[in-house]
Amino acid sequence: MTNTDFLLTQQNNIINKYIFMTTSDLNGKITEISQAYIEFTGYKREDVIGKNHSIFRNHDLDKSVIKHLWDTLHNDNIWKGELKNNKFSGEAYWIDTIITPLYDINNVKIGYASIKNDITDKKRLKELSIQDPLTLIHNRRYFDSYFKRELNRSGWKKEKFALLLLGIDYYVEYKDLHGRIVAEKALLQISDALKESLSSKTYELFKVTEAEFAIILLNYDDSYIKNLSEQLLSSVEDLKIQNTQSTISDYFTISIGGINVATDVHNLYSSDIYNITDENLSKAKNQGRNSAVLELDENHIKNIQNIDLLTKLPNRSALIHDIEILQEEAMLIIVHMNQINMLKNIYGFDFTKKITMTKAQELQNIIRDEEVFLYSLNLKEFAILVTKENLFDKYLLLLQHSILVNTNYYSHNLDDTIDTDFTAGIAYGVSHLFNHADSVLQEAILSKIQYKIFESNQSTTQFQEDTLRRLQVYKNALHEGNIIPYFQPIIDAKTEKIMNYEALARLETSEGEIISPYYFLDSAKEDKSFEYFTRQMMQKVFNIYALNDIKISINISYENINSETMVDYIKNRLNKYGGDGVTFEILESEEMTNYTVLKNFIQIVKNYGCKVSIDDFGSGYSNFTNILQLDIDYIKLDGSLVEKLNTDVNIRNMISGLLTYSKNAKIETIAEFVSSQELATTVKELGVDYMQGYFYGEPKPPSEYGLKTEYVRN
Repeated sequence: MTNTDFLLTQQNNIINKYIFMTTSDLNGKITEISQAYIEFTGYKREDVIGKNHSIFRNHDLDKSVIKHLWDTLHNDNIWKGELKNNKFSGEAYWIDTIITPLYDINNVKIGYASIKNDITDKKRLKELSIQDPLTLIHNRRYFDSYFKRELNRSGWKKEKFALLLLGIDYYVEYKDLHGRIVAEKALLQISDALKESLSSKTYELFKVTEAEFAIILLNYDDSYIKNLSEQLLSSVEDLKIQNTQSTISDYFTISIGGINVATDVHNLYSSDIYNITDENLSKAKNQGRNSAVLELDENHIKNIQNIDLLTKLPNRSALIHDIEILQEEAMLIIVHMNQINMLKNIYGFDFTKKITMTKAQELQNIIRDEEVFLYSLNLKEFAILVTKENLFDKYLLLLQHSILVNTNYYSHNLDDTIDTDFTAGIAYGVSHLFNHADSVLQEAILSKIQYKIFESNQSTTQFQEDTLRRLQVYKNALHEGNIIPYFQPIIDAKTEKIMNYEALARLETSEGEIISPYYFLDSAKEDKSFEYFTRQMMQKVFNIYALNDIKISINISYENINSETMVDYIKNRLNKYGGDGVTFEILESEEMTNYTVLKNFIQIVKNYGCKVSIDDFGSGYSNFTNILQLDIDYIKLDGSLVEKLNTDVNIRNMISGLLTYSKNAKIETIAEFVSSQELATTVKELGVDYMQGYFYGEPKPPSEYGLKTEYVRN
């Protein structure tokens, strides 16, 4: 035996002993199996050789997986995926599998080789993460993702989609009297009764809170939903579980809220359906309990804020919500329609809306996968969220060859056509997905390229090139006077009326594109022209302030406050325009070291009647003792903390502590980044005084909030 043969024999022995491997003929019949896989499955070799791989297959495995497997292999491609199988004992297991075609010396395909990796523990952990530990039914985490996916699927099929929320009546009171163990015993009996009533595979049952269940039903008419609700009410009361705390029955009962949505009529987002259903559950409880309310209020639907009113697509709030509940890596594409601002100025708002509507329809025609979701962010931007990794490449190709293709639109008088083009930013991952996609979108706009993909390990050369490009665009805009203010409303949490507008800087390029300050402020500071940037911005804001009966907030940095010439300019503006309706928002940062400088500045502007807010409070540099000594009126809670209030209990506790601190100091609080109804509700419950975010209004040109914007001379 040669050394080569000897080494090959050793390798084969190692594979046989430690690797799960099978080979099969073209029909899938097993021709060889490793000893390691034999021992793992518990079969005997003679029971397996010559048999099809279906001998291992678990009956729960989706048949579409097997079809995809064979379609892939018949096209001479490698198949990768997860399979659920059974051991000889009947015990189920999961394997991560790679199947590769085998060829003879003449390159004729003769069979397949399969290498497998046991991932059972990983899958079981995943199951535990989506399973309620008490009732063993799906939990709230799985409910959120399943809800969104199935609603999207129903939308494509134009089917009915029903959601029922079932609340156990007087459960908390019962638990307080009898204790948790006794209460959970009753809850388990109720859970089992519900499962027995919902035997069909077209139903899905979830436990969404301590004493609430949810049921999703697909494509049933209203009468069926009503009859099922009555059956569920009876199934629980018929258990005859004594509940001395109930005022309506001797036994445990439930209340039900539900709606049945015709998706071809109402294009609703999952959180909106949940909110309407939850309101119906509250009505059922208020009307005496042990009953069902299944109302669909048309007026309520018209006022829903998670739907873009123009395109009827889920909006930015919906996208942020969906990103927050991601469990696995996703792909986000933000598509920007170029020259929209210019077209709006030339042809008017109505024509621009038609372009947006047409593009929305084009995108809806392109996006046909159930795991892909389309959103309308504003008049000029769409977002595409791809939640399955095996679709990433497909949608990158669709972006390149379909989505970014220039489109011709007829102008309002039909005499000519308008050629529009598009730019996109792409990011992959789970955390910071929107920010990453938006950042590279801005880079792509500045670079005048069709799209850019976010890379966390950007090269030094590329970073320097991007910085220089930003700096050039910034200096051009500064020279041309194209630093402009956008306004965003700040809302009173009690009345939900506009209390104030924050002025936010934007850069307008020579092509009319609007760039966020995130992409040029660092360049401004490095270029030593930051004071001129602030002056240009401030002058325009004061002009708008003078023309309108409003209150405004103006951002100012520690660098500005520490500049004598900048402070002199601010005093000049306040002498001219007054300061009774002006709030200066001072950005809290690590540069904020000399509190004497801050105190002096605050005293100066207070003499003009101005108010002062500390921005991004809680972001990591807060010195409570020093800030408490400052004469400030507001604390603006850092948005990166606010947006996690409903997902991170530690941050929620931290914010509660900050609110207690501020109330004791008689300082009012503002929560920014309030992007959804759920977040707004939480913020109000915690006792924040004012709110700001996309849920109440995105940053827009002042004119879009009905404000006069004709600039006046100095």
